[in-house]
Amino acid sequence: MKTERAAAWKTEAVAGVTTFFTMAYIVVVNPAILATPGTGMPFSGVLSATVLLCFVMTLAMGLYADLPFAVAPGMGLNAFFTFSIILGRGVPWPQALGIVFWAGVLFLLVSVTPLRVRIALAIPRNLRIAAAAGIGMFLTFIGLKNAGFVAADPVTLVKLGTIDRKAVLSLAGLGLTVWLMRRKSPFAFLAGIYAVTLAAWGAGWLSLPSPSSARPISRRSSSSSTSGARSSSLWLRR
Repeated sequence: MKTERAAAWKTEAVAGVTTFFTMAYIVVVNPAILATPGTGMPFSGVLSATVLLCFVMTLAMGLYADLPFAVAPGMGLNAFFTFSIILGRGVPWPQALGIVFWAGVLFLLVSVTPLRVRIALAIPRNLRIAAAAGIGMFLTFIGLKNAGFVAADPVTLVKLGTIDRKAVLSLAGLGLTVWLMRRKSPFAFLAGIYAVTLAAWGAGWLSLPSPSSARPISRRSSSSSTSGARSSSLWLRR
């Protein structure tokens, strides 16, 4: 019995650490998108809010819902929030956060009523599969861009990037992960992440973030306007 319990704890620990490192990119990518020049949102405040949200909601998912799910901001929604709501429609970011707040209230009301099931069943199965595949392709594209395999192009939008040392190191890490997965190693993803990170750090290709990017949330950074979000001019603006 003790052996099984120890094995279960080991499995849970490895799964938790692996999940953390595979989704830790959101801690930097989410603030980078939301703090795009022109939005007015401070990078350090968004970073702190992202970490706090991931911590609280993942903890609630495990302790309250009893589900092995990690929760983080959605990569598609933050782009819509930044480029469509704030930059596209010119909504000030405190009021845009207020819109997000009221959307959360609406989702909460829907989730405690039978309407939640009806909405879920009303979405065609193929559309649900396509949405999951689209999110996967979006995350894959982010990885390809960060590794240098693809780059922006003014004519074709996307072109083949320069295969430099960063791309080669990414391929080596991917190869290590695949090799360990074929051997059914529970440390496959962790080993690939650690190996690439340590190799890049040892070669001097990585540097520690500046202390200013890790400052806690200030009062100004955490403000939002829920009353302004109710303004009819925001919903009618074109």
